[in-house]
Amino acid sequence: MPKPMRPEPPSAIPLARAVKLARLLGNPVRLRILLALREGPRCVHDLMEATGRSQANVSQHLMVLRAADLVRTTKDGTRVIYHLRCRRVAHLLDALADTAAALDALDSMDGMSRKPCGPRKCDW
Repeated sequence: MPKPMRPEPPSAIPLARAVKLARLLGNPVRLRILLALREGPRCVHDLMEATGRSQANVSQHLMVLRAADLVRTTKDGTRVIYHLRCRRVAHLLDALADTAAALDALDSMDGMSRKPCGPRKCDW
């Protein structure tokens, strides 16, 4: 019987790829594009509306996201349709949104003392 898979310890994470991914997600336009694609496949025009950016600007960001293997494309006649590459990208976006919401909730706790939480002590 195979051994159950365990999460890798932080020291085993491919740090160079993780840093690159964090930088990609740190750009607001790219993050908006990925969040729009989280809802489903989109063409450049849809992504222009979602970001408020020009076609040239959106295309440049899509090129970066494709090079990082976060986004893939399919053709629909003459249109290029963009998709998230895999469910893990969607899970990462969900985790990012959940963490941001939890941190916002902590920030809104006026007058309450907050102690830093250690491993396994945070309930959020």
